[in-house]
Amino acid sequence: MTQHADPSDRGQNKATARTLQVLSCFAADAPGYGVTELSQLLGMTKNMIYRALTTLVDQGYLVRDASGARYQLGFRVLELQSRTALEPDFRSLCAPYVQKIHALTGETVSLMVRGLDYAVFIDGIETKRPGTWRMEIGGLRPLHVPASGRVMLASCTDREIEEYIARHSPLTIPPSNRAMTAEQLWADIRAIRRQGYAMVRREGPLPMLAMGFPIVDAENRLHGVLSVGGPVERMEGELQRLLPELRRLIDELCSRTRLYAADAAHVEIN
Repeated sequence: MTQHADPSDRGQNKATARTLQVLSCFAADAPGYGVTELSQLLGMTKNMIYRALTTLVDQGYLVRDASGARYQLGFRVLELQSRTALEPDFRSLCAPYVQKIHALTGETVSLMVRGLDYAVFIDGIETKRPGTWRMEIGGLRPLHVPASGRVMLASCTDREIEEYIARHSPLTIPPSNRAMTAEQLWADIRAIRRQGYAMVRREGPLPMLAMGFPIVDAENRLHGVLSVGGPVERMEGELQRLLPELRRLIDELCSRTRLYAADAAHVEIN
């Protein structure tokens, strides 16, 4: 007796095939796709494409970029290569953007994560131009001192910030140990929360300027901070000119770290 396939099974098989077709497009060396692009590329309706993309996002094979309108590969595709594959470490994920921002600005670029009350330097590139930030891997800075640390404080609750200030009062800024008031720190934190980045000037024989950008996940939890800095005479006008491109690169980086566990970016300081 001949058994006929259930029509609903045929519908599910077609939907599965469409989903796999959409996923296959992302094997190409492309930064990502939007619904319209995929619809034109595959000859499917936008509704079909959107349903397939929603399934792939729900399963972790794709993620939305910072704009929410385009899609990129998620870390779960690594399971298709190896059952033992691990998520790339935070430094490796950020390394291409450390290089891109150094190439864009020509200045020193630093990648830092939080360790208790300190910003910890984990990667970066030093400029070869005169006047440079010097820091060794594992170097520590109190959170209220560098641009990176102030971005980290800005991601904390107000109560956590007050507790930090109480632990570290009186606040000072090395190397001159210039005094910093709680009101000054709060003003910086409010500015960071408003504009989405920190800009910190350090006085000295060679005044320096740094800009720090938060690297966050899909729920806006902080992974770490990428900063660029150098002498004020070079940086002051240049950073403002490059700000739109810097923000674009940071948004692109955040779209790649969306699924990275925020806690994994933190370090223990003994």
